[in-house]
Amino acid sequence: MNPLAQLQDPITLEDHQNSRIIAEPLRLLDCCLVSNGGVAIIVTTPERARDLAQPPVDILGWGQGHPVDVRERGSGFGLRTGAAIAGPIAMQMAGVTIHDIDMAQLYDSYTFTTLISLEDYGFCAKGEGGAFVSDGRLGPNGTFPLNTGGGELSSFYLWGMTPLHEAVVQGRGMAGERQVAKRDVILVSGSGGILDHHATLILGGAQ
Repeated sequence: MNPLAQLQDPITLEDHQNSRIIAEPLRLLDCCLVSNGGVAIIVTTPERARDLAQPPVDILGWGQGHPVDVRERGSGFGLRTGAAIAGPIAMQMAGVTIHDIDMAQLYDSYTFTTLISLEDYGFCAKGEGGAFVSDGRLGPNGTFPLNTGGGELSSFYLWGMTPLHEAVVQGRGMAGERQVAKRDVILVSGSGGILDHHATLILGGAQ
């Protein structure tokens, strides 16, 4: 439902399983797109934002996490990301909990990135990411809207600006047919390194 998305045709589980292996166990349809483009986000004071042409989206909280995992056998590397650190910091600053989040726009360089981020933020327990997403709750009519613009897997890949762009569009109430009704608290993630560096924003939708 995103007119700017590179990939708009629905895919099936069979389509995924038939896509070629990139690096086992990841297949082509597990991997983000390659894109060229640009997005600008203007950050200013609430007083100045009220006088601008577009409705403002508030920054309620932010956090960073850099666990600096040891990359050796038995270290747990790749099973815990900086989201486990950045998320609680950002939510504490915003004065919210995981139960207050209306939607999430997550950095989804791979399908695996989405699952482990959901676990590390605390939306589900470790190891339960697959079961958590399998009931359709993340879809357009689901109970937990996630990456509503298609994310980096199907919309476009502009690094951490992809989830932030969609969060602002949703927060302004300007997402058209994909607009989520409840947008008071939006979680946005960005990731770097090999999922070890992480940034989290908590945004408040325009009123």
